[in-house]
Amino acid sequence: MPAALAKTVKAAGTGDVLVAMPAALPQKNNQKSKLKMEIVFSIIIPTYNRHNELSNCLKALIKIEYPQNYFEVIIIDDGSKIPVNITKFKKWLNISLIRQKNSGPAKARNTGAEIAKGKFLVFTDDDCIADTNLLKNLEIRIKEKPNCLIGGKTINALPNNIYSTASQELINYLYSYYNNPEKPNFFTSNNFTLPKSYGSSVLSMLKY
Repeated sequence: MPAALAKTVKAAGTGDVLVAMPAALPQKNNQKSKLKMEIVFSIIIPTYNRHNELSNCLKALIKIEYPQNYFEVIIIDDGSKIPVNITKFKKWLNISLIRQKNSGPAKARNTGAEIAKGKFLVFTDDDCIADTNLLKNLEIRIKEKPNCLIGGKTINALPNNIYSTASQELINYLYSYYNNPEKPNFFTSNNFTLPKSYGSSVLSMLKY
């Protein structure tokens, strides 16, 4: 499956708190996007015992500059000791919650992918903060590379945290080693998107 490096995606996380590379949007046009005819994006977020981080993640999604009836947010509570409550976010987001026995983030991502209604699956983590242009920029890349997995680079947002810094150095090395602008082969699991139409191939690649 081909992959397209998405410098137009921006996201952030913690623990190793990550932010992505921004890129300029093209000039607006008045033609309605052909993508915006149904739920376009399903944002899938696994979570486990990180209620504050998840709350910050969802607050950022509220601010995304994209019609909210064209994307959904799926939270997979992977057996948190205190169950996740998303009631206060239903006013602003098309959001759903599934609770499962603790099975790890990969299983949680699979669960989200199985029930997603969007044409494209957007994977991120509960400690990530999405840029307001995240979905706009993804739509631009999808139009350019409609059958590709699209991901973005990440930048450490906690430079004074040695663990975040070490994690970022490793990620930087992996991106530089495996990726080039023409044929990237590696993306972190907190910042990639692909068509749901890939079906079972999507779920098999999420097993790790």
